[in-house]
Amino acid sequence: MKLKTAGGKRLLGMALAVAVLAVGLGLWTSGTSRPDIIYLSDAARRSAVRHVVNATGEVKAAQLVTVGAQVSGQIVKIHVRVGQMVNKGELIAEINATTQQNQLETDKALLQSYQERLESKKVSRRIAERQYRREKALRAREAASQEDLESAETAWALARAEVAELEALVRQTELAVNTDMENLGYTRITAPLAGTVVSVPVEEGQTVNAAQSTPTIAQIADLGSMEICLEISEGDIPAVRPGMAVSYTILGEPDVSAHAVLTSIDPGLTTLSDGTYESSSSSSSGSASSSSSSSGTAVYYYGKALVDNGDARLRIGMTVQAVIVTAEKADALTVPLLAVEDGPEGKIVQVLADNGGTEARRVVTGLSDGVRMEIVDGLREGEKVVAGRVTREEMDARTELKGPGPGGPH
Repeated sequence: MKLKTAGGKRLLGMALAVAVLAVGLGLWTSGTSRPDIIYLSDAARRSAVRHVVNATGEVKAAQLVTVGAQVSGQIVKIHVRVGQMVNKGELIAEINATTQQNQLETDKALLQSYQERLESKKVSRRIAERQYRREKALRAREAASQEDLESAETAWALARAEVAELEALVRQTELAVNTDMENLGYTRITAPLAGTVVSVPVEEGQTVNAAQSTPTIAQIADLGSMEICLEISEGDIPAVRPGMAVSYTILGEPDVSAHAVLTSIDPGLTTLSDGTYESSSSSSSGSASSSSSSSGTAVYYYGKALVDNGDARLRIGMTVQAVIVTAEKADALTVPLLAVEDGPEGKIVQVLADNGGTEARRVVTGLSDGVRMEIVDGLREGEKVVAGRVTREEMDARTELKGPGPGGPH
């Protein structure tokens, strides 16, 4: 860094006062002994540059299952606790099975009764059939009356109807017994997958009512694979695609960065994904406050990334700060972002000349990381550009506020 002024040592102290605005930038003057404007400059140089989207999010289990009770009754035993590993099919809880057991026994007895009555009616049907055929043969020889034949035919038809009715009752009761056996099995609640018990919101002795809603007995998650669920703003979503690299940190370890790949982006905004979305058309048409509230609400979309959690570093509900890399170049010609201005025909930079003056030059820009901007065309490597300006009065004022250095005034 060079100061082309008479009081070089004093201005060096002044430059430190504006270093917050231009760390690493050079100071360039207009070439006079006491310039009115001092330029903060930097050279166009090769560096890595990438465009990123910042997002916050939450850690969720990639697979989380809520285990509910399908029958009503009192919980007599809970076999698991939060944090316990379980295998698929392992017993989680038991509900008092007295009601279900009694219903099963009742329907079994009813089934047996229907089956016995059915066998009896089948015998009666065979007898009625033989009687009818006998009367029919006798009638053919005019040895029996027409009335006897019709009576036998009616008895046979009635016997067939009774058998059909009992066969239907047997089938119906068999279905009831099967349902009773299923309900009895539901009193023993088992794990639908292998994983970790993350929630047990019920206690032994508590009564659950499956008739009104499905009571939650436990929640089981596979914590070996987690999902980073990021909220991406509406303005950033056009630049984000599945497959992009994601780096993230958690609040407990802000200096430890981990990496993942964006696997999906929800097609609807976050409230739609969460099931709380209400479109403007579904709200009252006369509610002006409702529409204004909706228009003033920021819109976000969920972007999701699956990550391995074999080290158990991530826990459900953790907050993550993430950076999604949308584009990057490893060896781009860059200048400070502050050096790029809007011109009448596009982007321009002020290039420092050897005589201390500046030249406005049109450039073609590329990627920006918020600090440096890629220059695709219009500059050569090493050319110095103006990244900021400070007046002599501002420099003097900053120096007066700062006071003399440790060695006293100069």
